[in-house]
Amino acid sequence: MRISHRLLTQLQRLLGPENVLTDAISLALNGYDCSQSRHRPDAVVTVRQTTLLEPLLCLLAREKMPFVARAAATNHAGSCAAVQGGVVINLNPLTDIYRIDTAHAVAEVAPGTVTGDLQEALAPLGFFYAPDPASEKVSTLGGNLAQNASGARCLKYGNTSDNTLSIEFITPCGEIFVLRHDAPGPDWLGLIAGSEGTFGLIKRMQVKIQPAPKHIKTFLVTFPSLADSVQTVTDLVAQGLIPRCVEAMDQITVRAVEDFAHAGYPTDAAALLIIELDGELKQIKQEALCLERICRDNKCLSFVAARTEAEREKLWRGRRAAYSAMAALAPNVAVGDGTVPRSQLPQALAQVRHVIEQNGVTASLLFHAADGNFHPQIIFDARSPQQNRRVHKALQEILRTCVDFGGTISGEHGVGVEKRALMAYQYSRETLRLFQKIKDAFDPLHLANPGKIIPLGFEEKAAPHTETNPAVLTLAQDIKNRFIQKQPSVVLGANSQLKSSSAHRLSTAPLNKILDVDKTNYMAVAEAGVSVKQLLTALHAANVYAALPASYPGTLGGLVAAKAWAEFIPHLTGIEAILPNGDIVRYGGKIMKNAAGYNLCRLFAGSAGALGLITKLTFKIYAQPLPQIDGPARALLDFAPDPLFTALKKQLDPDGLFRAAPFGGTHD
Repeated sequence: MRISHRLLTQLQRLLGPENVLTDAISLALNGYDCSQSRHRPDAVVTVRQTTLLEPLLCLLAREKMPFVARAAATNHAGSCAAVQGGVVINLNPLTDIYRIDTAHAVAEVAPGTVTGDLQEALAPLGFFYAPDPASEKVSTLGGNLAQNASGARCLKYGNTSDNTLSIEFITPCGEIFVLRHDAPGPDWLGLIAGSEGTFGLIKRMQVKIQPAPKHIKTFLVTFPSLADSVQTVTDLVAQGLIPRCVEAMDQITVRAVEDFAHAGYPTDAAALLIIELDGELKQIKQEALCLERICRDNKCLSFVAARTEAEREKLWRGRRAAYSAMAALAPNVAVGDGTVPRSQLPQALAQVRHVIEQNGVTASLLFHAADGNFHPQIIFDARSPQQNRRVHKALQEILRTCVDFGGTISGEHGVGVEKRALMAYQYSRETLRLFQKIKDAFDPLHLANPGKIIPLGFEEKAAPHTETNPAVLTLAQDIKNRFIQKQPSVVLGANSQLKSSSAHRLSTAPLNKILDVDKTNYMAVAEAGVSVKQLLTALHAANVYAALPASYPGTLGGLVAAKAWAEFIPHLTGIEAILPNGDIVRYGGKIMKNAAGYNLCRLFAGSAGALGLITKLTFKIYAQPLPQIDGPARALLDFAPDPLFTALKKQLDPDGLFRAAPFGGTHD
């Protein structure tokens, strides 16, 4: 794509001539990120005031010019690569920390704010921001949300989406919305998290901050095998022990890091864990005893606590240097990012090691062990076509392995263009069609970071959805017939909130089974028609807990569709639903992280049955009770459809056949 002289003149008038660059060096410098993708834009524009973002996007929309938002460009998936040319929008100057409000535990920032800079501003106030990607010294808060990259503290404190309270968001045509997780209707903020800039731009963010823990204790634990270290993580979660962080490294990583950063890691260990506890001193002492017992039971070679803050920082300096350490060994490093259920980590990692050896590449393994999210780092020389082919093949096979073990091709780095083709391996064509429709609703001209996430030609490449539940198949066929015949459907759960005697009722009552209570992964799977009270009784019998209110009278699917207990939504990890045309779609599963595709759990949460019928949900359970998870049952959230909802409703249900409370309340 070539940029016209007229558009260049308009951009210069809006942003200033010095902020519009088209010279070869500037285009080359903005043509890559930390992946292997190389795509030059047609122009690079620098935005120095957030007030210029809306008129800039309006101008680009009028000219039908694609754009890619870019700041630190630390992602490893080609998410910042301008695959269709167009304009790269440099957001690096937008670094304002507008306010820090410790009384209300919130900070308000511009999207280019560096994560580490916010941490430094909070530290003197006795507060901290929970997400901590390894690249926090350079990565930005807006970029972290766009990728939903979260780092080591995700297990205890949640991901970037969970720690973002609201955003000002600009669509590709220049419309601005203020989005919150707890607003009525679908969780648009949760859907935008991890969307990699394919829906528009983040203008401003409010993030959650927390009082810094009074005490932190960090342990370095070594093991004779990687399998022993991973089993330790499974066992500590099963004991209800939720550390602040659990990071793992194999021997190749340990030796590279020690040579590079001199972190004090024992190089004779086959694997090590960095485990960190925080909280009250008495609590840490009790948890440390439990932690040491679990490590000893799993044959640990050494269990050493950092004695000072300097020793603790030294251990973490080594972990943060893992990428740089590998980069020092070869001209290039290709970083993978797969996630599997925790219980599958030992078998999955064994297969990954086999793939690495079979392809003749050199790779280290490090991972957020408690999340099942691991990062193979393959070193090579990109100038060698043969090495390029081997590395590409190895990464593809590693990510397919993750999917084969019930996982995902991305836990936090995203899909971008590097892993786009593999989306057809992870998702059915029905789910990929839904992703495409969501993209079309937000960005009908395909201007925002085009060519990312959704694979080309997926209709032919993706596997068909396989469904074995007769009740789901019957419902899907009924919905499909109604769609063809243009007959309406009134979506119901237990009929406890949306009262209806309509002949067009569509109920999840046949979907009333608890399918799995998995105490290895600490996940549960239940059909949408199960009552919350029935589910809690079953969980209590299994001696586990969930973030569900005991007083809620309706079904699990109704609670999610109504967003009647918003506190439960962040605990969802997987969903199955039937769309208004009868397509069955799935997203997620027994995995702690999934940054591949658009988060359908957040889309259907609060949609009140107007976008589809939820059939099955996967969610986190816990070995210990959760604080204050009950309260008065909430009525179905009534909401006025905003332009985002209207656009998506038109994509999924053009004839308005799926009806629920937001479109008229009680149905007779």
